[in-house]
Amino acid sequence: MAFPKTIEELKAAGYRFENDARCKCGEPIEWWKTPRGKMMPMEVDAGGFVESHWANCTEAASFRR
Repeated sequence: MAFPKTIEELKAAGYRFENDARCKCGEPIEWWKTPRGKMMPMEVDAGGFVESHWANCTEAASFRR
């Protein structure tokens, strides 16, 4: 199964929007809860397309355990 590419596909797959925030790198993100209950930072463009923020975050390494 491919990762959802739009907000509508996220919702249909069981993801839930939690809130807006700003990452340590300064970019605006949206926090979504996955169907398994994990929080995932997402970037959403004006067309409603989504991408995991981890793919582009310049500070991603600082979040790893």
